[in-house]
Amino acid sequence: MSGRARVASDSVSDLLQLSSISIEPVAQKKGLIVRHVEYCVTSERLGTEAVRRYSDFQALQELLLVRFPYRLVPRLPPAKLLANVVSVSSSFIGDRTNALVRWLTIVTSHPVIGSDPMVKFFMTDTLTDHATSLREQFKNFPDEFIMNEMGAQARELATPGLRSSVTAAQGQLAGLEEVLKRVAVTTERLVARSAEEERDMAEFAKDLGTIGSSASVFGDTDFFMESSKEVARVATKLGELSSGQEAEVHQKVLLLVDVLQAQAQLFPRLEKGLAKDHKIGVERIAMVKNRDIKGALATDHALRELLEKRVGDHEVVLSDLESRQAFALLCVESESKLALLFVSLLANLLNTLAKVQAGGMDGISEVWKALPSPK
Repeated sequence: MSGRARVASDSVSDLLQLSSISIEPVAQKKGLIVRHVEYCVTSERLGTEAVRRYSDFQALQELLLVRFPYRLVPRLPPAKLLANVVSVSSSFIGDRTNALVRWLTIVTSHPVIGSDPMVKFFMTDTLTDHATSLREQFKNFPDEFIMNEMGAQARELATPGLRSSVTAAQGQLAGLEEVLKRVAVTTERLVARSAEEERDMAEFAKDLGTIGSSASVFGDTDFFMESSKEVARVATKLGELSSGQEAEVHQKVLLLVDVLQAQAQLFPRLEKGLAKDHKIGVERIAMVKNRDIKGALATDHALRELLEKRVGDHEVVLSDLESRQAFALLCVESESKLALLFVSLLANLLNTLAKVQAGGMDGISEVWKALPSPK
């Protein structure tokens, strides 16, 4: 099935599976100078669990950009030089963990990339040096133009106004990206305000407890002790509200921003890298013809036979630069539609925000109502 058709068959509900990826930092291995942050990567949908380093994510992204040069491959969060220094902060690890969850969610949710053998290998491989293993298995894979059945038909499928429609879609999506960035700033402030209120209420509860635990001019020390407990519960409820706003709303708005930023990179990548992609593609075709096949292609006999047949049947077309260009434009058009499909989730996120806010406020209100009255 072509990538174009698969995107069209997806629904918003399919893309709502945004919680199926879980990434948690595991105990860090300490050396004399550095320590590497490792992550336990779990997919509820795939039923997999693996331990990965940031360098493993880098290896997968590097291979995905070669294998799918005209698809949505989001940027990884920055490596940051201090990430490997012993004094690395927990806040940095937390921020990067959230960004890696978004990155892998987009990759595994993608209707074409998500089903690729590289992604499955990343999610299941148990070898210690995963990055090296991943590269050895997949570095010689031909790119999608050669592997996808749409590649040989691209010139026939590409309509005369395709480039113009792709360019117009880019402009529309760029405008949406700016709006969503502002929405992300707003949701970030919501999270920060709830967290600040939590800290204020926790401090207030502590002060009430101090008053209640001492002989006081206020007389009714029991009232202050009980009030301290209730205000501490308010602080807890505010913390739960902040966590809900972060996980259920803010991180998912950031995911939509990540999608649009990845889409914005497509057209420039097409313009700058097409000739290089074509050169590498021709080299891969030669390797297939000479049966110089290594890594995963050498062991996956069905995939190897499919590739050999495709090259044998369509070598002239797959070696044609104009056919590759047509395929690239078709992919970018398809990815623009996919990006819009992701953005349509914003309506669901607004509904989620309403539920998170209403539930949080109701819980806080109930605690305040339980505050004892002075005798």
